Amino acid sequence: MRHVALAVATLVLARLLLNWNIADYAFGSTPLANGLLAAYGVPAASFALAAWMFRRRRDDLLVAVLEAGALVFTTALVVLEIRHALTGGEPMRAAGWPFREAALQLTALALLAAVTRWLDGRAGGRPVLAWGWRLLQGLVVAIGAGLVVANPALEAGVALSPWPILNELALAYAVPAVLAALAVRAAGPRWFGKLLALYALAAGFTWVTLEVRHHFHPAEMSLDLEPIGGSELYAYSGAWLAFGAALLALGIRQGVPALRLAALAAIGLTILKAFLVDMAELEGLWRVLSFLGLGLALIALGAVYRRFVVVTPAPAPPA
Repeated sequence: MRHVALAVATLVLARLLLNWNIADYAFGSTPLANGLLAAYGVPAASFALAAWMFRRRRDDLLVAVLEAGALVFTTALVVLEIRHALTGGEPMRAAGWPFREAALQLTALALLAAVTRWLDGRAGGRPVLAWGWRLLQGLVVAIGAGLVVANPALEAGVALSPWPILNELALAYAVPAVLAALAVRAAGPRWFGKLLALYALAAGFTWVTLEVRHHFHPAEMSLDLEPIGGSELYAYSGAWLAFGAALLALGIRQGVPALRLAALAAIGLTILKAFLVDMAELEGLWRVLSFLGLGLALIALGAVYRRFVVVTPAPAPPA
């Protein structure tokens, strides 16, 4: 009986996941409540229920295949539902991969990885769930690194919502960065934890920088079409200093030296920008404000670092 169930589960997985014509099917134009629920949502729920039922008798290869099938079908459902909603449903095989869709899918995959990691912890360590959330998180890092490189400041014609903070930039960078940072301690191999931490820092820094750019140029962020003005150049220094200060505070609070080093790197980058860029590009009051603000911020950060990080040795008792 279990061999028959294993064969059927494998055939269903191959039939639904290896079908390259799925984007040409008519699932209806209604977002969420459409044919994708029957095609992928029902199999995901069925595989999860079957895994629970078969596991009550024996935890073997069949249970692992059913758990993997439930996770894979859920992932496919989430990704395809986002594609369906942004393409109008029929057909889904649209040209290109818009930034808005990539941002939504990246955040959805990051949330799915976080939920899978939580379920793995609640279940006491399931191999399929453990591998599943790490594979999902690795996919998030791969896609997120691509968005860091191909960001709206370097790509012309990227349409974003005009709202500050709550826009596609948060979905593409801030939310995945936070979820990746939360997964560092449970990453397992040290190299994977370092990879997640590096991605979280890069995505967070990119988000801070692009939010400043979006504030000054909400309609078109491309550097080729909209040059950087003096106030915008000054705002980058303030945002980077704030980012470094936040990393320093978090590193002190959590007792993580790597965060403190990352904070010093962000502050050092701001100093280099001030001397190499601001001195040449800014004029008049903006140049004065840039160096005055940088000096005051460095004095404050130095006092904090000396107070909470650098421990002075206690004086020796008298003989």
